[in-house]
Amino acid sequence: MKRIATVAAAAAAAFTLFTSQASAIDWEHDVAIATTTSSPGPWQVEGNIFVSGLFASNGDWFKVNDLEADGESVFIMWELRNDSGVLVRGGKVWMTKGKGEGRYQNKNFTEGYNLKWRACAGEYGSTWYDAFTCTQYAYTEV
Repeated sequence: MKRIATVAAAAAAAFTLFTSQASAIDWEHDVAIATTTSSPGPWQVEGNIFVSGLFASNGDWFKVNDLEADGESVFIMWELRNDSGVLVRGGKVWMTKGKGEGRYQNKNFTEGYNLKWRACAGEYGSTWYDAFTCTQYAYTEV
């Protein structure tokens, strides 16, 4: 009986670990409105014909640019993971001003953590986006 209780407790702990990791954060949603930044760079850049995204770890600034008149907004989706690979923060930075425009958004990330991000086009206010419009993922330590 004691062994069954131990196995059940271990299974419950494992279930909690794996199910809570994905739902443990509140996803952040920002609309980038700043037209300037205080970061001198350097900037990590990812882009394609639809969208370009930039990130400067000096100050934790994103910039997202809309390159296509397609009726869609553009955004950067990002994930921040600690040294153990556990997701600790994540979100999207939207830019809704239209083709030819770009805006900055400042974040405050924990130093030494790992950031994964990419830029895409999508429908603002929705979870829908066209993966074909997305850039490659970029990875950096903040």
